[in-house]
Amino acid sequence: MSSGQTRVMQVHATGDVEEYAAAVLPFLEAEPCARNVLRWVIDLVRAGHGPTDPASFWWVDGAAGVAGAAHLTPPYPLLVSSLPDGAAAPLVSAVRERTEAVGTQVHGINGPRSSAEAVAAAWTATAGAPHRPIRTLLLHELESYTDVPRPRGGRRAAGDGDIDLVARWIEAFAAEVEMDLVDARQDHRRAAAQILESREAALWEVNGVPVSLAGHRSPAAGVVRIGPVYTPPEQRNHGYARRLVAEVTASEIARPDVRRCMLFTDTANPVSNSIYRQIGYVPTGEHVEIALGG
Repeated sequence: MSSGQTRVMQVHATGDVEEYAAAVLPFLEAEPCARNVLRWVIDLVRAGHGPTDPASFWWVDGAAGVAGAAHLTPPYPLLVSSLPDGAAAPLVSAVRERTEAVGTQVHGINGPRSSAEAVAAAWTATAGAPHRPIRTLLLHELESYTDVPRPRGGRRAAGDGDIDLVARWIEAFAAEVEMDLVDARQDHRRAAAQILESREAALWEVNGVPVSLAGHRSPAAGVVRIGPVYTPPEQRNHGYARRLVAEVTASEIARPDVRRCMLFTDTANPVSNSIYRQIGYVPTGEHVEIALGG
């Protein structure tokens, strides 16, 4: 970014989701997959499912308008969008100022690799807190749906009676991907209740026994995000998750209000990367999750 552009860059902060939405919706919806989680959280907070601690929102104005966005919804990490060059340091300054004022803490940073790493480096430089990468995620978008083999059993919608199972599996999923390293206070039962209340979870069953879970999020700017996906270790390698994700994908992409389906995979898990590509998902971007502190 040129020095002229740097001079006009400004970071705004608010705790008002409507003020934030009014500023950033066009920016977020210009890249509806890469910025899906940021966009989805606006709907989540509007629906009354926001964090118990104060939520905070920021956006970066550049020479041509909004050029970046970020939010903090404790206990989740700071989530950032792609950012212009030179934006990381002023964003970190604005984040530290607001979080100190409202009494919240930042335990981690998530976002597109270059932007998240720039924010983490700026945080370490200004706050003295070390940072370390937790995992790298691939953003996948559905390019062209391909049917996959059907194992024994079938899909059913998860309901209120499944809350104990879904909460247990979400907790197991979080532990397996080390999510609690940056989301230490996550309430897995609350997450399960929310996904069940919204009818956004499906189970694969064999002889009446659930063997796999696939969640999905309501459309945000025409994009459905699949996840979490979890199969207990003893039920793996039977094709349950692959078929379940395929069926959920087919159902969602057929909706008139849905234009795209997407999901994230851990680059350290070659199995998940492989099975989703068999369905027609292709990688389109790299995101990272970074923990702050020792």
